[in-house]
Amino acid sequence: MIKNTPLLSIPFILMGIVACQSTQAPNWYNQPQMSNELVLKSVGEGRNLPQAKQAALSQINAQLWTEINSSSASRELVQSQNTSSKTHSFFDDRVNSKTASVTFAGVRYTKVENNDIGYYVQAEVDREVVKNQLINDIQEIDRQAKVQLDALTHQDPLIWWLKNQNQQSQTQQVLVRQAMLRALNPTAVPNAPELDKLISTLSKVQSNIVVQFVIDKSENKSAELLADKFSNQKVKTTFRKSSSVTHVLKLNSELRQSKVGDAYISTKFTTLNFKGRKGNTLANKEIISSGNSISNYALSKEAAERNFSEIIDKQGLWESLGF
Repeated sequence: MIKNTPLLSIPFILMGIVACQSTQAPNWYNQPQMSNELVLKSVGEGRNLPQAKQAALSQINAQLWTEINSSSASRELVQSQNTSSKTHSFFDDRVNSKTASVTFAGVRYTKVENNDIGYYVQAEVDREVVKNQLINDIQEIDRQAKVQLDALTHQDPLIWWLKNQNQQSQTQQVLVRQAMLRALNPTAVPNAPELDKLISTLSKVQSNIVVQFVIDKSENKSAELLADKFSNQKVKTTFRKSSSVTHVLKLNSELRQSKVGDAYISTKFTTLNFKGRKGNTLANKEIISSGNSISNYALSKEAAERNFSEIIDKQGLWESLGF
């Protein structure tokens, strides 16, 4: 006996199929997240759980930046440095609030759900935990700055400067954390005097570096091209020996030329030896450059010189020297 399925039941079957393929966000996800004086709350969604958690953390950062915007702390950041005071235009010039963020520890994920298209989380973190982390971060950055300052006494100044020349990013981190702390209204926002001293010392060390080029006459073109690279790094160079010289860069090269068919080919093997004031070798590198011309060897040599410059640009100045 064949039973006919009532047409009325078909919509219910379809509804069951649709229900199994849920794409709706949980109800709690669309509710306002009420942060308070004790806790910061947020929600996040993503294709997977890590993405959803990261989105929630980003929202916590966004809340803090909103609080910064609503306070006068975002307009001027006054830092005491030893006995002096400096005023920085913080929010407008120093830090991009859209990209400046802090990864907070102690975040609790109080709700986690997923459906067919992704994950949803609710996150919260205690304001006191955030305050303590921000303070500890600033203090740790300052401690590390002190370590680097102490290292200068037993390191070559150029090596030390190269290692620390990107410390401006640490200043950015401190500024971000100080602004967040001001928005959270702590009793005291720590300064970073050692970091301030490190930034100042970096500038002084850089200004005192003078590199003397030791070359043969045939190396004039390569040396001039190389000197331009140093100038772009704001490092002074000279072709004369003087008491102000702190480092010596010696260029030795071998030029090989040959003709293949109608092409004149020049290949230069250039050895770069970089020494400190005491004559100790700090870096050593060989660069092989080449060029060709259908006219003559002189033009192919010029092409090899240009290729020498291109190789340095591609590798980076300090890497091409062997640092």
